[in-house]
Amino acid sequence: MNEFVGKKLGELLAFSRIGTETYEKGRPALVTALTEETVTDVEEKNRMHAEEIIRIATEGGVIDITQTKATTTEAKLRSMRDLYVADQWDNATELMEWSGFFEGAAIVHWALMRGAAAGTGNDELLALTEEGVNWHYEMIELAEGHLESIGTDKASAI
Repeated sequence: MNEFVGKKLGELLAFSRIGTETYEKGRPALVTALTEETVTDVEEKNRMHAEEIIRIATEGGVIDITQTKATTTEAKLRSMRDLYVADQWDNATELMEWSGFFEGAAIVHWALMRGAAAGTGNDELLALTEEGVNWHYEMIELAEGHLESIGTDKASAI
């Protein structure tokens, strides 16, 4: 693997870690909105993706590049998230609105890595990136469904 792939793996690792961190930090509101099982599943999927990214980066000899890039990207994502969410960690609607930005960005990063995986001929990485792209689409649909329901409820309230 080359430096480009190592850095892009780092970005994916950052998305997985910040995704987990966000769900942990907003857990009470998210459990109320989405159910305990859904929140636990999201946290577990993010952890699993992070573990796989680390394994692939280690086997590809780019783990140092990946970890360094993950650290800088995590700081950027955390800063954007915290600016957006501010003191609304108990507001599931605000968290779901943030997730629209986050998941959209995750999709394009995973798609870029899917192209890199195809370019390297790494079937394991290609399978992981296919799963990652599809899962983040599911996550954006989860947020969309929740927000649409909230919009309906709020608009019809007397």
